[in-house]
Amino acid sequence: MTNSDPMILNAKKAIISGFVMLMIAMGIGRFSYTSILPLMESQAHLSVSNAGYLAASNNLGYLIAAFGAGFITWGSRKAYHLRIQLALCIVSTGLMGVTTSFSIWMALRFLSGISSGLIFVLSSSFILDVLISAKCEKWAGIFYGGVGAGIALTGVVVPILNNFTWRGTWIGLLIISVILILPVWSLIRDDNNLASFQDPKPNNPSMEKKTHLFRWLLVTYGLEGLGYIVSATFLVAMVKQMPNASYFADYSWVVVGLAAVPSTVFWSRLAGKIGYIKPLSMALILQVIGVIMPVLVPNVVGVTVGSILFGGTFMGISMLALAAVRIMRPSSGNQAIALMTGFFGVGQILGPVGAGIVLDVTHSYELSLILATLVLVLALSLLIIGAAVSNRKSFIRTFQ
Repeated sequence: MTNSDPMILNAKKAIISGFVMLMIAMGIGRFSYTSILPLMESQAHLSVSNAGYLAASNNLGYLIAAFGAGFITWGSRKAYHLRIQLALCIVSTGLMGVTTSFSIWMALRFLSGISSGLIFVLSSSFILDVLISAKCEKWAGIFYGGVGAGIALTGVVVPILNNFTWRGTWIGLLIISVILILPVWSLIRDDNNLASFQDPKPNNPSMEKKTHLFRWLLVTYGLEGLGYIVSATFLVAMVKQMPNASYFADYSWVVVGLAAVPSTVFWSRLAGKIGYIKPLSMALILQVIGVIMPVLVPNVVGVTVGSILFGGTFMGISMLALAAVRIMRPSSGNQAIALMTGFFGVGQILGPVGAGIVLDVTHSYELSLILATLVLVLALSLLIIGAAVSNRKSFIRTFQ
């Protein structure tokens, strides 16, 4: 195929539209809350525990959507449903600035979680269909870079929008989302002429045999959801309280986003060379360092290094873990991914609630991040143990 081939052109258009959809659904609809949280705490008098409940409400909506999307038959109208969910995501984000009712905030964050979860799942299916048909699967890493780009964007614009108070910040994000989606709205359309394709066959036969590693990965991924979400929720608020780095708080989220943009391409290429488990272990090690770094080195250097390591791993870990179980369970990949998403989602709900309670009692972001780090260390330990046990069982079976 040449660059002028219609399938290649469709793939390029799909990448652009998918990139923007993830910017809006994940970067703005889901993760902009991290940047706005300090302002809501100071101006809207949002308590730390209630901040945790709002994050948990969003994560619950995301869990229900991402877990349930795999069991819904969307037929040939994925683009139609994507447009509905994009509208819901944008509106539910903007309405956060219209009310001061905590119960309505909870409902709006829940709806935002529902829409962002459905957009993530539907856009992944929608874009990957096009890429597979055009034999451009390697571009998938660029598509997922939209999450990091959205995070970086909110990190840049939220401090500017803060001049219009917390209300104006939420409403401003609605306006920015509309500006982003309008140029690609016409690109979000179903193509019924896409070539049919089969589920991807495992390109790593040894991995396919390690089905007993699945339960270890399941628990590891659940703990990852619990550990990473604490930093993803409270990083900016914590840096705001650092005497030597408070001015850098908003920029720390920009760094997270910029590091996340190329990370999916890097981790996918590495997995193509050495498999999925080794890169997953490496990413977890780097994330452990990234989460604890602002606590160990509470200045701009520590926050910057921590933000780079965190941003460069959280999307990669999800991609690597889900790809690994897809290969392990070639005949039941969708169910396996749904189960993984469920464990991950439960962790994401428990993390902010638990951290919020700890913060209310101790008034210390540091302790919450230390506990989150210990959870991630446990996740890494279980992955290493599981891989060792799996290799041992595979070795014994070869000689039986």
